[in-house]
Amino acid sequence: MSKQNDNLKPSIAIIGGGASGLLASIILAKRDFKVTIFEKNPKAGKKLLATGNGKCNITNQNLGLNHFFSSNPNFIKYPIEHFGYREFVRFCEEMGLNLVTNENGKTYPASLQASSVVDVLYNEALFLGVDFSFNSAIENIDFKEKAHLFSDEKTYKFDKVIVATGSIAMEKLGGSNSGYELAKKFGHTIIKPFPSLVQLTSNDKEIYTLSGVKSEANVTLLIDNKPQKTILADILFTNYGVSGNSILDLSREANMALLNFQKVDITVDIFPTLDKNKLLALLEKKKKLLAGKKKEFLLLSLINSKLIDFIYKKIKLAPHKQLIDDIDKKDLQSITYSLKSIKIAIDGSKGFDSAEVVAGGVSVDEVDNKTMESKKQKGLYFCGEVLDVDGACGGYNLHWAWASAFVLASNMRK
Repeated sequence: MSKQNDNLKPSIAIIGGGASGLLASIILAKRDFKVTIFEKNPKAGKKLLATGNGKCNITNQNLGLNHFFSSNPNFIKYPIEHFGYREFVRFCEEMGLNLVTNENGKTYPASLQASSVVDVLYNEALFLGVDFSFNSAIENIDFKEKAHLFSDEKTYKFDKVIVATGSIAMEKLGGSNSGYELAKKFGHTIIKPFPSLVQLTSNDKEIYTLSGVKSEANVTLLIDNKPQKTILADILFTNYGVSGNSILDLSREANMALLNFQKVDITVDIFPTLDKNKLLALLEKKKKLLAGKKKEFLLLSLINSKLIDFIYKKIKLAPHKQLIDDIDKKDLQSITYSLKSIKIAIDGSKGFDSAEVVAGGVSVDEVDNKTMESKKQKGLYFCGEVLDVDGACGGYNLHWAWASAFVLASNMRK
């Protein structure tokens, strides 16, 4: 392709070389746009490399709309329906990116390395002629006859601009509020961001003694003492509160309630497969079998050893009751209840630096969901996490990045 013909192509600037920026660049380049990605980091996909503990949970086979959240949920429908799981898998296969899906629908690169995803996307973009400008933070945009981008006293001119900057989650990996600030220059409303998929903190110091204990459990979120949602997944007790997949899935609702000054607690059932009657019967049987032994042996093989002393303190077992024989029926009932309902007060989260994603962002009411074009400024587009859309744990946030970038790049007019 001659340089002269190259200059005749519509020029597109993409601010952000993450998941949505890379996918949009590939589709636009295939459609014969001249694409340049401006990335403030020294390389593309820095945040993507850390996704899924480095394995990159790239999407999910179960893409129900109930796994996505926004102040306007109707906005999400078109992108997800037009670039679903099958369409994404086909897109990856065409680039030579092989995927594997587990029994829960979570999908990863076959290598189980996030670097494989970044390498394939980046090299596909290069192969198609996408230009990259690294260590380039765009500080301002101005629309005159063309879009003018300003960075480090340099000015660039393009026909159209895509803001794919992500959110303020994980600043150490490049997260920032730059996309929000750019959007505000054109009158866009920013739905107040807050951390999601993040560990929760507690001022209940008794919980700190369980630091390191991990268990599969039914974890229920309570707001103003009313049960809201129960997740069956792992929970990890820490020296600041709680973590684990169950907590990440509940963190969005918990943080939203805390922002509204509501009381937030969780209850933890570490015997999710046994109801109270069956668990009580099991303890009664053990009491008979282990008569004469120390009280610790009642629970020793059932739960983590750190939990034993915690449970006995929780039920305020009398100090003189040192043997299993001393534990009466009422004590057994209290133990059963505590094992099925450990209550923990939640007072906050680990914040944006630890959050995998952020809820809130550019108001989707001011963006066309078929083209992702701003309703405030012609030629300005948004995709990915900078928008007020987030998803549950399990690859849904990344799929939003892919789907929003796909409809944007596929439907952009020349």
